[in-house]
Amino acid sequence: ADARFGVPTTASGERCHLAVVGMGKLGGRELNAGSDVDLILFYETDEGRVGTDARTLHEYFTRVAQRFVATLDESTEDGVVWRVDLRLRPEGTRGALVNALPAAERYYETWGRTWERAALVRARIVAGDAAFGGRLLDTLAPFVWRHAVDPQIADEMAAMLARSRVESVRDVDRDLKIGPGGIREVEFFAQTLQLVWGGREPRVRTTNTIEALRRLRARGLVTEREERDLADAYLLLRRLEHRIQFATGQQTHALPAGPMLHRIARSLGYADGASLAADLSAVRAVVSRRFSALRPGAPSPIDATLGPLWAALDAQDEGATSAAAARPFGTLAGTDLPRHLLALARRPDGPLGAATRDREPSLGPRLIEALADAADPEQAARLLVAFFSRFATPWVYVRALAADPQLVRALCSLLGASAFLGETLAAHPDLVDRVLFVRGATDAAAARAQLDEEVNAVDPLDLDGFVGALRRAKRRVTFEVGLADLAGELATRDVSLSLTALADATLRQACIFAMRERASLAEAGAAEPPDAEEVRGLALVAMCKLGGREIGYGSDLDLIFVYEHGDDVSAENFARTAQRVLRLAGASHDEGPGYELDTRLRPSGSQGLLVVSLDGFARYQEERAESWERQALIKARACAGDSRLGERVVAIAHRAAYERGAPDPESVLRLRARMERELGHERLDRPPARYDLKVGRGGIVDVEFAVQWLQMRHGLDPRVRSTETEAALAALEAAGYLERSLAEALREGWRFLRRLEQRLRIAHGTSASLIEEGAPGLSSLARRMGMRDGPRASAEEALLVRYVAVTREVRAAYANVLGANSARSSEATERTKDTP
Repeated sequence: ADARFGVPTTASGERCHLAVVGMGKLGGRELNAGSDVDLILFYETDEGRVGTDARTLHEYFTRVAQRFVATLDESTEDGVVWRVDLRLRPEGTRGALVNALPAAERYYETWGRTWERAALVRARIVAGDAAFGGRLLDTLAPFVWRHAVDPQIADEMAAMLARSRVESVRDVDRDLKIGPGGIREVEFFAQTLQLVWGGREPRVRTTNTIEALRRLRARGLVTEREERDLADAYLLLRRLEHRIQFATGQQTHALPAGPMLHRIARSLGYADGASLAADLSAVRAVVSRRFSALRPGAPSPIDATLGPLWAALDAQDEGATSAAAARPFGTLAGTDLPRHLLALARRPDGPLGAATRDREPSLGPRLIEALADAADPEQAARLLVAFFSRFATPWVYVRALAADPQLVRALCSLLGASAFLGETLAAHPDLVDRVLFVRGATDAAAARAQLDEEVNAVDPLDLDGFVGALRRAKRRVTFEVGLADLAGELATRDVSLSLTALADATLRQACIFAMRERASLAEAGAAEPPDAEEVRGLALVAMCKLGGREIGYGSDLDLIFVYEHGDDVSAENFARTAQRVLRLAGASHDEGPGYELDTRLRPSGSQGLLVVSLDGFARYQEERAESWERQALIKARACAGDSRLGERVVAIAHRAAYERGAPDPESVLRLRARMERELGHERLDRPPARYDLKVGRGGIVDVEFAVQWLQMRHGLDPRVRSTETEAALAALEAAGYLERSLAEALREGWRFLRRLEQRLRIAHGTSASLIEEGAPGLSSLARRMGMRDGPRASAEEALLVRYVAVTREVRAAYANVLGANSARSSEATERTKDTP
């Protein structure tokens, strides 16, 4: 078009840009194989010109749009690229093919309707100028995302769906898309809540349906069970839709019958068509019930079942409570759950107490429903009891729950999903605001800033105030990172980077405080606190996961203390400073626990001095270090104290790790086999199977050992020197030192196992790395890992199958890297008893 008509320019002389907006399933990244692509085209402005041509910008971009659509949509002997649908544009089929942004803005402000708002929820820039596309979406955002909460949107969305059914000539009941309980109801459920709350909750804005449900659950706008029901239904309906279209070769959403239904059912893992039809009917009924419940004034299905439960709670009768709880809670009524419900009702002003039910009649049913919908209702109820037990007068928080249905769902969802965060919240109720109003300390810079802010707010010479500030910051940042992690807003690596930054900042501030104390003892009248660059003579070197910026919730911090030089008196002073740092960072406090610190990786281990001189460290690494100690030095990273000294320590460590070659692979195999045998707690020979994802067969340590051995082998190449495992993997592959297939197996294993480790720790709040067949909470863990129940296997069975497959691939890659096959590695395990 430029060559033919000239360059389109705005009144200011700059090029006028075009943006193509993907809508519907294209916008949501949810296309079928036979889908149309829904598009809207916009250009920047009508104020300008096209080269020296007399055409207007609108004429120019109309020609561009016509050519663009024809290229995709015209049928040729090779078929059609994509069928294009432009009916979602302003004024639909009566409107222009392409619109200037100011005209579109006026249209939406004046004539825009709810269905257009709903359509724009899924708008995504798919082609054209990305910068203009970003401005375009920002300009249209006020039309889509209204700050005022309007529940009547649910009525309008339901009316739109009803009209589409009336206008359809198809057999609506068999239609998987617009029929009752179909795909459109799931999409409209998510879009309705996004439209209602998206103006106030920007985090729920997303174009993808499954992602929208997850974000709505994370913000307490839907319950755990609602997300589970609708996400599972959507995935089944979409899989079935795909199979039907592949089988028929047509863009149809009609459920077939007879032999075709049987074939499709078998392909999805069902025994026959009847089994699929029965499952589909149940799923669609659930979807319809969930969608209908969005309507204003819709009665909660749980309300009518609670009379016997209230009577049992008022009588404080555990047996009757257990029987009455069977309706909302099912088999969980036979656990400790009834006892926790009784505790919540024991005080009249408690959340389920008689007085509360009189004053706030909607709270009781809402709370029971939220508990029933939690990932672990028994845990949620137990932690809710612990939370309210902190108050002599619980009415303030009871009233807050009564006034905010979103808070009820968010709180119960959190307590049921994570014992780690739930126990933190129960011990520190001040964190409850963060369930809804997170400050955003979800990256490394924000974590450091929040800790520094806490420390700077207290007297620099007040020991108790200083330690309290460290613990407060640790608690709050960890809690906020955990919330973002549970919501799926942070990748596993981002969680580790944030938690590592928090630990680094804690150690840095502890070192400054300890050095300031030492200075004040040496000279009366302490000066102003030095900053990090003024700390001289002592370096804190991070090792293991801290060194690799890979720590998780509850991880130990592995450290080495190195001082520069000096006499015995200096060494003693630095040792005292190091001990002070350990106490400052590790001691418990009313504001929360500190870190577990481990200094056993220092020269000579626990038998050596706590601090070592730079010369002594260099001599030890040169003359006495074992190969496993050199391997550990790959993770060495200066994290606090004297930064220049830290750089010199790391340089010595890396010379020892990288410039003396890799150890004999047999010695690495023997060491790894001993760790698996003595530290792992796996049970693979009899049910129930138990897996150790850290030191078990094919676990995290297999990946680390394979990568670190290769780094040592090729360490003269500076490209492979990295403390981060995944970065080292990428470098080894790029440099040609690791085959692509092996790198992919190790990378996939690392990501899966690390994600599983983080999910396990945030769920249970411990450093345990074991998963066991049939264990409580395994189903919830599996769902957090993206597994779903299906006709072939449950979510937990799918997780274990995936775990076994991944660790098998990791072990094979590890054995290949070290020049041993699996059988040889197993023989080494059996015959070896000693560490190299």
